[in-house]
Amino acid sequence: MSVRAVRARVAVVAVAALSAGLLAPSAGGAATGRTPGHTTGTTVEVTGTVQVLQGEGDRDRYSLLLPSGLSVELADGFEAEPLSSFTGTLELPGGTAATLVGRARADALRAAATARTPLEVVDASTVAEGPAPGPTTHATYVARVTNFSGSFGMTDAQILSTVAASQQYWVRESGGQIPAWNTVGGVVPVASDVASATCGLGNGGAEFAPVVANIGAKAFPGVDFSGTSPNHLLVMIPDGCGGSTTGRARLGTSFASGGPGIVATQSPAETLSTLNHEWGHNLSLEHANNATAEYGDVYEVMGADDGTWRTPVLGTVYRWEQGIVAAGEVVDASSGIGPQTLQPRTATSGLRSISFINPDDGARYFVDHRNATGNDAGTCYAASCNYTTAYGQTYTPGLVVERENATSGAFLLTGGDGSLQAGEQWTSGRVTVTATAANAAQVAIAPASGSFAGGSVTMSAPTAQRDVYATATGFSPTPVRYRYQWTFNGQPIPGADDTRFRPTTAMAGGVLGVTATAYAAGRTPSTVTASQPVAAATWSAVGTQRYPVISGDTRVGQTLTATGIGWVDYYGQRPADLAPVYQWSRNGTVIPGATASTYRLTSRDHGATIQVSEFPRAAGFVTTTYARSPSTAKIGTGRLVTTKPRVSGTAKVGRTVTAKVKGWTAGTKLTYQWFVGKKAVKGATKKKLRLTRSMRGRKVVVKVTGKRSGYARVAVRSKPVTVR
Repeated sequence: MSVRAVRARVAVVAVAALSAGLLAPSAGGAATGRTPGHTTGTTVEVTGTVQVLQGEGDRDRYSLLLPSGLSVELADGFEAEPLSSFTGTLELPGGTAATLVGRARADALRAAATARTPLEVVDASTVAEGPAPGPTTHATYVARVTNFSGSFGMTDAQILSTVAASQQYWVRESGGQIPAWNTVGGVVPVASDVASATCGLGNGGAEFAPVVANIGAKAFPGVDFSGTSPNHLLVMIPDGCGGSTTGRARLGTSFASGGPGIVATQSPAETLSTLNHEWGHNLSLEHANNATAEYGDVYEVMGADDGTWRTPVLGTVYRWEQGIVAAGEVVDASSGIGPQTLQPRTATSGLRSISFINPDDGARYFVDHRNATGNDAGTCYAASCNYTTAYGQTYTPGLVVERENATSGAFLLTGGDGSLQAGEQWTSGRVTVTATAANAAQVAIAPASGSFAGGSVTMSAPTAQRDVYATATGFSPTPVRYRYQWTFNGQPIPGADDTRFRPTTAMAGGVLGVTATAYAAGRTPSTVTASQPVAAATWSAVGTQRYPVISGDTRVGQTLTATGIGWVDYYGQRPADLAPVYQWSRNGTVIPGATASTYRLTSRDHGATIQVSEFPRAAGFVTTTYARSPSTAKIGTGRLVTTKPRVSGTAKVGRTVTAKVKGWTAGTKLTYQWFVGKKAVKGATKKKLRLTRSMRGRKVVVKVTGKRSGYARVAVRSKPVTVR
């Protein structure tokens, strides 16, 4: 969210500061759904996608996007990562201990969505999904609400110009992950069918979901703004309609995410500041805080800004979180390091940050040089801005210390100036960061006073595409934090530093490992490891068909076709390289070489029954899964393909005529019998016949009889010819 005067941005992590400043953004991690357990109310079973509206000082709001397109609010107590897939049970207000199905279920969910009634999560299984990180071109769809009270501070042309400027900010700051970000069409004026006195911004964001759903459907029908695509819905509302709140947006999972946002139309500068921040939420960034308050890290786009200042470049703490740190950009100082000269954070090359893990708390810290030049010129800290009332400090250029992943925001020395100047120090337990010059710092780590006893890490059995969990236990004293690093075949997996990891199908057959490091004040960090081979991914099927279906005429000589089932992975997705193979059987015995999706029946099949087994195949999946069809009816006698024979040659006494036959079923054995009139010529059973005087004036016919095993015998006569 964004607020007037001192406007907010998304989350930062905690640090203790003793002498100059410590700031830090936090990454938004979410747990699986809670399980309240027994309920006596009316329930519905649902699946859907978890959507998270950033709290902006209030609690985050969770809702569930159902396959029908309806969105229902979830009651307090449930948490999950944005865009997680959800399978579980929701409790409706009142009612009796019954589970609704069919029409009653649909009506109840529709009523809850319309009334915006928060539903309790009785039980839930959530799986973190979201779009795969990677270079992604984004698109913005802009709508201006015409029937909310208030006036617009910009023209449509100014809105589009501001949108373009914000898009370019994120293209520049994404480290190549957003190669382009375009606006689709112009500003679309649209009236909201949802009444909201605060235009979807106020009341903790309670009306955000219905407003954006309604506007998106009316202005841009069919466009996906769920966050799983890189499409952004920007709903522009009148200035002042949201009260002190000037913007809200849903949280994404990476720089590949899109999503909706509502922004008040103020001046171009104020709107740009708000938009930069809100799109940070869509792109998964949480707020940058200090020890005094949320948004207190104004060195970051996700901190506070009143619209007066230019938005600063993205700090290393966020770049690290998003995996866009370049080679040579950061030096590790976890074991201490001597003076390091830093390029300003605005530079595009060279050493720009010092990073270290504090051995006392296990958190990762970053030291950036913010000198108010380049793209940081005109920022709040460049003007030594003073926010002692709101955030308990001022902000100046210098060396800035930030920390990752705290649950309660970054801790900054109250009344400090936010940065280290030459000769100043920042200390936390055994760690001391000293500014040896205006643009240089060193990190000293004091010796530990003791070590851990015991300790181990366990991991669940890894299967490709399924989440694997690691648990560290048994350390004494109890650690204040564990850090995890997953490995594959002994090599660290970039960015895999959570307690949970999902191996890919490419990892099947390899060895997945995890390293857990325990941290506590005054103790030497202790590392333990575990590893297991990765089992191949398993198969599931969608649809009502549970076995391959055989179609075709069940007679010798005909071709049968197998229609396979809907093979999918654990998450219901069809692998891109899915290539099923088949095995046909006769009376349950495999037919060698019959491995295509079609099979031509032979004489060996006569009187037998035929079956087919379908084996799904894709890289990294098990190869033992199959589905087998029921047996066909017994294979019947085949029908030979025939053509009428033709008497070839000059039909004249003394000449020889020949029976010409073509087009019969291959492999058919043919026999011949010549006739004069209706009487068979004795001994005339060859393809040729010599015409005699007794045949003059008579009609000659040849009968061709075809025989083949498994086929019915067929006899065909030629057209008669008259002997001259």
